[in-house]
Amino acid sequence: MTRTAIQHGLVLTMDGAGRIIQDGLVVIEGRDIVAVGPFDAALAATCDAVIDATGRIVLPGLINSHTHLCMTFGRTIGPERRLLEWLDLIMPIMAAMDEDALYAAELLGCVENIKNGNTSLVENIFMPPQAGSDIEDAAFRALRDSGIRGTVARATEARAFAPRFCETSAEQASRVARLAGRWHGAESGRLRLSIGPLLPWVLDEAGFRITRRIARDNGLALHMHVAESPEFNRMIAQHFGRDIRQVELLEEVGCLGPDVQAIACSDVSPHEIELLAASGTAVLFDPPTRLFWGTGFPPIREFITAGITCGLATNGAAANCGQDVFESMKYACATAKTAANDPEALTAARALQMATVEGARAIGQPDTGSIEIGKRADLITIEARQPHLSPLFDPQKALVYSARGADVRDAVIDGRLVMRDRKVLTVDEDALLAEVDQVARRCAARAGIALPELRITRESDHA
Repeated sequence: MTRTAIQHGLVLTMDGAGRIIQDGLVVIEGRDIVAVGPFDAALAATCDAVIDATGRIVLPGLINSHTHLCMTFGRTIGPERRLLEWLDLIMPIMAAMDEDALYAAELLGCVENIKNGNTSLVENIFMPPQAGSDIEDAAFRALRDSGIRGTVARATEARAFAPRFCETSAEQASRVARLAGRWHGAESGRLRLSIGPLLPWVLDEAGFRITRRIARDNGLALHMHVAESPEFNRMIAQHFGRDIRQVELLEEVGCLGPDVQAIACSDVSPHEIELLAASGTAVLFDPPTRLFWGTGFPPIREFITAGITCGLATNGAAANCGQDVFESMKYACATAKTAANDPEALTAARALQMATVEGARAIGQPDTGSIEIGKRADLITIEARQPHLSPLFDPQKALVYSARGADVRDAVIDGRLVMRDRKVLTVDEDALLAEVDQVARRCAARAGIALPELRITRESDHA
């Protein structure tokens, strides 16, 4: 079994003791971390491969707890619209995608995540169901082929949504069982499935209870958008015909708990925060997207005070035009401080936990997120010898407030070197970029969306 040494870096373990090791050594054997400590020449000599991290920070891979790679072809289309108006613009592109187009979009999203240091992601996918096949297979294949650790969170719609995206409870149960049988726990646990309604009004109360049962029958977590804006709660009251807020509804239908992940949570009452905390539900924040759509600042300080497990996310590349969790950490701190009028509302240290070890717990992956013996080897190196990271007085604050995804140099996922010196080793990136430009334009044309004809010149154009 191959042993790999990552040596001479400044190791931020993100373990329970918060150890930071100068001139450190991390040894990986197979998929696991087997040694962590100061550099030891004798131990390093037992390794078959070496990653020299001199001048670099070694950090657990970042956890992107919520994204929509299925929307990648909608990047920069409509980011200045309201959330639901934007969704109406993006969905026709998605409906125009076949399985090959979806694979290309998902693979592009995986590469973008890897290059930003995100070794794990949750892909919240919703596509028109197809008779005779499961289009979600394309997403799983992209996750598998890229080497990233990923969960496909399959969204459900049954009413009050574009009809071609909807399906019955029986169809949902059958499709989820097929996907779980093929993919949940595949690649030695690197790939997983979860489910949940895309929006709170696309199911009635019975539908929520059925979805909860389907999740339990297949051993899956629930992953869903929750209270994204005041408009959400107004529409919930309208669609359910009574004065009820979303978290209250979820508690009523049994859809809160330690296996539930609630994304956004921008418009929640103190009582709803109590419900989330008492149930052990995890909350996931995507602050750049909240700023893009103007949907309000989540009460992050209140969630922390309540003892809720929190993760960080980018949301989809069509929503905030990027997949940079460093950006999410920075904006999480900024929005928490602004909302609370308190510069200590969210510290850099806690934000970094949300992006690593706490975020891993939030999405049900406690065997990742920190650099500890026995944990899966998901690690990144970050080039610290740069003007915007110097002088490096406090590495945690530098990572949260000054670093960016482009600073990531290497990525190891599940013990496999997936990126070396910013070259992704699992995908032909040049060929992929050439392909997705053509495929995305074809899908936009099918959807009736006119795009500018401007294109970047490539070397092949000069031949």
